[in-house]
Amino acid sequence: MQSLPVELQLHIAKFLDVETILSLRKTCTSLFQFTYDRSLWLCLISRISHVFPRPLSESETASLSTLQLECLIKTATHVEQVWLLPRKDSFLIKERFDSDDVDISIPRRPRVRCLAFVSDHYLLSLGSGGKFNLWKINDVFAPLAAEVVATHASSTWYPCAYHVNTAGSVLAIALMHVEFVAARVLTISLDTGISSESCPPLLVTRGEFSIFLLQVIKAIDADLELVLTSDGESSFEVVNWRTKAQATVALIASDPGDLWNGITAMRICGPYVLVVRMHVVEAYPLPSHVSSGVGERADILPQLTFRFPHTMTYRRVSLTKTTCVEDDESEIYGLSALANELSHGIFLFYVELTVRPLPSLSVSPVGVRPMAIAAPQTIVVPLSEELSLPLPPPVPFGVVQDTRTFVSAWALGDYGRRGIWVAGSRTNMIRTVVAFTNPRDVSNTSSEALVWSNNSLQANVVSNGPRLINGQVVHDIPLQDDIAVCAVSDTTGRIALGSWAGSITIL
Repeated sequence: MQSLPVELQLHIAKFLDVETILSLRKTCTSLFQFTYDRSLWLCLISRISHVFPRPLSESETASLSTLQLECLIKTATHVEQVWLLPRKDSFLIKERFDSDDVDISIPRRPRVRCLAFVSDHYLLSLGSGGKFNLWKINDVFAPLAAEVVATHASSTWYPCAYHVNTAGSVLAIALMHVEFVAARVLTISLDTGISSESCPPLLVTRGEFSIFLLQVIKAIDADLELVLTSDGESSFEVVNWRTKAQATVALIASDPGDLWNGITAMRICGPYVLVVRMHVVEAYPLPSHVSSGVGERADILPQLTFRFPHTMTYRRVSLTKTTCVEDDESEIYGLSALANELSHGIFLFYVELTVRPLPSLSVSPVGVRPMAIAAPQTIVVPLSEELSLPLPPPVPFGVVQDTRTFVSAWALGDYGRRGIWVAGSRTNMIRTVVAFTNPRDVSNTSSEALVWSNNSLQANVVSNGPRLINGQVVHDIPLQDDIAVCAVSDTTGRIALGSWAGSITIL
């Protein structure tokens, strides 16, 4: 190969995989230098784009050095290869919360209320005892380790929600007073790795404001400096923590047939507030006077509603980061959502909110994992075979093999490529951590024009309907360590588990 012209060598090498290129590096001096050619790694990124959790723009890759490009590709390839393999090693970063952290007034509440991977290098935990911790997680190829870089504890202020700004440099955490009369926002500076000088995180109080009685903080936005609070069923408040400006938005009256249609998640998407409720997804125009980041519009945006066509209740949902496609003619926001229906199983949706040219809201089914079919480690009944047993309505699946499986926690990565759930059985003393990869590229979901109906929720591997989520068991957990919350990092493949007792484990 050395006798060939360099241009031809490069052309041939661009068809090689990462392992082969790294092997060439060990052969001789000339090939050693050859494998550090920047164009080689740029070509490889475009060829193996499927292993990355999100598409990489030209501006992002242009700012990276050759060594950074190589590290990025090696990490993505490694995570893709080991993602669905069993995790033999686990790292306990916190045994339990201290005894004085226990909220005795709410004995049934888990001591870890929220876990989240932040900017891929940090793990955030929000506790029910007025405490939160931020750990820095080491490199993927290094032994598991975690270092506390920021911590906060209070007997009167409880962490409720968090958000990372677009640049990934600031983490904002909203806290609520125990008497439900006030809220405050703390910010933590993060090391983005762009600068050669690494500064320790700074914990700063950015604002404090009053809230209405019975209002609960649902979401915050670090870029717009907004907090969303709600009483659950009738309205929500939008508050600017810097200017103290606020506005009340009345929720659309729910269907008379709904016993309860409370809010499960909220997110600001451009000029809209996206509200996910138990039976519907809605979009409300964001009051422009509250935020300077949303300009005045000549036209009046309408309220948008999408009602799930089946009779199921989603009590909690995990949302990904919001993507935005914007040009002179269009403005479209999208995100993935993973939800669990207590009786029927795991559902993966794709939500698309169009602002221009015409406002619209769509929710498309992407993946389904019925808890009535066999567990991942057993043989799955073929979807083409129909059992003779009658299906008690309204079960929206084509197969039934009751294993009495239930789900205690579930989460999606920030980019929606990977997800996990923790499953258990009433006849088994072991809980299993099940990992999966998004069964379909969500960027193609809207173009497939999926039709919502009870029949469309049939798990299918060949039609345009939602795919069967093919989960793989990657870890077993004893019953006494029952998991209340979990988190997953798309980029590093790390999994974090928080038990009811307060222990936190990284896989």
